[in-house]
Amino acid sequence: MLNSKFPKFLFWGKELICFYNDAYRPVLGNNGKHPNALGQFGIDVWPETWESHIKPITTRILAGGKATWEEDQLVPIYRNGRLEDVYWTYSFSPIIGESGQVAGVLVTCTETTDKVSNLKKLAESKDQLHFAVEATELATWDHNPVTNKLKVNDRLKEWFGLPAQKEIELPMALKVIADKDRKRVEKAIATALDFSSGGRYDIEYTIVHEYTKRERIVRVLGRAWFR
Repeated sequence: MLNSKFPKFLFWGKELICFYNDAYRPVLGNNGKHPNALGQFGIDVWPETWESHIKPITTRILAGGKATWEEDQLVPIYRNGRLEDVYWTYSFSPIIGESGQVAGVLVTCTETTDKVSNLKKLAESKDQLHFAVEATELATWDHNPVTNKLKVNDRLKEWFGLPAQKEIELPMALKVIADKDRKRVEKAIATALDFSSGGRYDIEYTIVHEYTKRERIVRVLGRAWFR
């Protein structure tokens, strides 16, 4: 454990005495449990999470339970002079002693607070984008050139005269474009899908409702992404 470059924490014996390696040290923050945690009882080192997380898991493993694995779990800890909400991916596993019985519990972990925070921000951004699209009554579409299918919102399907549940492919969408504009739109799409163009798509054309034949002049802005 001491030679490992991966953060590891050990609860040893029935008293769950605490040990950890150098890789685990940054987890404890600049002002928190280190170095006083070394050699102390687990209940004294982790009072903020003892009853809710550590005690139930270590008790089960010491009794012969299997190793655990959890991803992106919120486990607040006291560090940097305050209680922080911290997310972890971690495993608790049994350590077998010389007697053949479970003698301790090894914790391997990595902090995922930044990952979870970024995912939350991304979700919030998507919610804000969805709100902006709805508030401005925009029609949206996303074309996959590999499958030739389009993901479109209900407003665009309404403009096209298609049922909300209907799946759309590119030829079907092109069919709705006025005859006088269709070739120009096809060329603009092909240009946007050419890496050398930078992927920008900016065009104005007329669409014709499939049933009512109502015409709409639309301005379409988009961008192709390459990988």
